[in-house]
Amino acid sequence: MKRRSLLIAGTVGSAVWSTATPLMAQTAAAPRALPSVRIYIPGGAGGGWDQTGRALGASIQAAGLAGKVEYENKGGKGGTLGLADFVARFSQDPSALLVGGMVMLGAIAVGKPEVTLARVTPVARLTNDFMVLVAKAGSKLTTMPALLDAMRKDLGTVAFTGGSSGGVDHMLAGMMARQLRLDLNRLSYLPTASGREAVALLDKGTAQIAISSYSEFQTDIESKALVPLAISSRKSLYGVPSLTELGVNTELGNWRAVFGPGQIAEADRENLRRIVVAATQHPSWNQTLTERKWIGALMHGKDFAETLVIEQAIASAVTMMLRLKS
Repeated sequence: MKRRSLLIAGTVGSAVWSTATPLMAQTAAAPRALPSVRIYIPGGAGGGWDQTGRALGASIQAAGLAGKVEYENKGGKGGTLGLADFVARFSQDPSALLVGGMVMLGAIAVGKPEVTLARVTPVARLTNDFMVLVAKAGSKLTTMPALLDAMRKDLGTVAFTGGSSGGVDHMLAGMMARQLRLDLNRLSYLPTASGREAVALLDKGTAQIAISSYSEFQTDIESKALVPLAISSRKSLYGVPSLTELGVNTELGNWRAVFGPGQIAEADRENLRRIVVAATQHPSWNQTLTERKWIGALMHGKDFAETLVIEQAIASAVTMMLRLKS
């Protein structure tokens, strides 16, 4: 990988999963509880955004910050279809939250939709996660050496699957191919709306390798239906060796966040921020982090808004460098 590529890859790795960024100072005022909160999830049921949104909603209720929480799912195109729908329907709703993250930034960079995150309000980054490469148990590519050998022989014969086009799963496949100095035009990537759909493609034999957050594959890994080959963290995690440790100097993380409507009063925006921050301080949220093997990465207010601008630029640079297409 050329020096410029290394710099960009290193930047996206540190920007996406660093948890050392200072947090915006919290104000002393307590959040104002709402009769109800709507959490809009622009992805399929059971996926990472769905897990995150429902876990946050449960903590909001457990903390007594909402009488009820309603959920709505609308997947497609890396969350950009849901983003547009959220903007069209809930831009003036002071009790609505939209789940999103790094995947959406990549989808925006690749698809260039009319509606972007400029139309919503950054509220808080919640978690970081790492992607794991898995193969179906009993398949021919259940070891990293076997996968790398197949990629080197003919990249086009190895079908990868994961989240949306341009998302972190797609980025990781492209970064691996680039690190191996392979022809990126030969990369075969099949986008899906959730980890469940990716596993279905493995079962059918349509894809050989699936990439997603560890939490989405955890149950199948523990039941030995899927074999983990490598993880995208810097070092081994959850008993899975890292790509770097296995000779592919590539690391990448994924963060998830919530956004608010773009046309509500500043006082309502601030209240949503306080509600989310308070919910992440409830014991139920910490329990979820442990169970899901998520890394808490709370960042909110101005800090998150400023970081978001930088990370959108990084996502655009990486998708262009890897020539990712929708």
